[in-house]
Amino acid sequence: MAISRDGNSEYVSNQPTFEEKVARLEEEIKKQLEQTPAQLELKGRYFAADEMTILAQSEQVRSVRILDLSDNQIDDAGLKALFEAATLEQLEELSLSINFITTVGVQAVAQSDSVKIKNLKKLSMEDNGLEDAAAVALVISANLSHLESLSLGWNEIGNETAKALGQSAIMKKLRVLDLDRNYISEEGVKGLFSGGALSQLEELNLSSNKLGDAGAVALAQSESLPPLKVLSLTNNTIGDEGAKALGESTQLTHLEKLYMGRNYFGDTGGDALYNTKTLTNLKTLVLKDGVETNPAFVNYSRPELLRPDYEE
Repeated sequence: MAISRDGNSEYVSNQPTFEEKVARLEEEIKKQLEQTPAQLELKGRYFAADEMTILAQSEQVRSVRILDLSDNQIDDAGLKALFEAATLEQLEELSLSINFITTVGVQAVAQSDSVKIKNLKKLSMEDNGLEDAAAVALVISANLSHLESLSLGWNEIGNETAKALGQSAIMKKLRVLDLDRNYISEEGVKGLFSGGALSQLEELNLSSNKLGDAGAVALAQSESLPPLKVLSLTNNTIGDEGAKALGESTQLTHLEKLYMGRNYFGDTGGDALYNTKTLTNLKTLVLKDGVETNPAFVNYSRPELLRPDYEE
């Protein structure tokens, strides 16, 4: 540990030196890779830019294909060090959820010619406070042309992101898309499928957005829907009109799982979904899902995410 002096006092700092961080992280990497040579889990470690620099320079990580860095303190500098690491160029799955990455940092990496991580198939960036500008930069970035799964839930993105996804020439391999707890409305739903870019999409999570009846109807009646198998529309203020449109949809015939809990529809909408004659492949249908059965759903600091129609 580093020795610090202040006047006549002398104490030992609790903050490890960079060299100590190197030794600790290299040892942790070694232990994990002895068990799982292709997978490294480093979530919830308070890691920041220093640790990303160490990780990027470690020769041990060349075998890693799956890297979990969620719930840390990674900022834009750490993001840059990570994506420019030649040692991680074979990475296929990366989780950066719950960090301190900003829109500026994401834009820089998305547009950079120095990025080495270009083979990602799965990317998770939930809960980073990202805005539309960041998400749009991601979905049009040539650095992410192999993505099959993208998670951008719990951010501050909306219709501009949905439109960019619908028009993206990069996201044509996408099969799983998670936009949970954002700000997408009817306009965004229309944009999401208007360009035909998401033709391979099989799973879509639009829970806790701002769809309402209009968004549900737009989704149900879209003539350019991909062969969705899993659809989550939980907590979107969808009433009987929207539920009825979904239950009668001839465009969602591939659906195997449909989640509709915490919405506003009553018996009419529920009956239309439960007794559907068009969604014949449904194996799972959730019509009711209370907050009390899922405590993790509650977010008191962000009431507008708890209730899509929230207004201050």
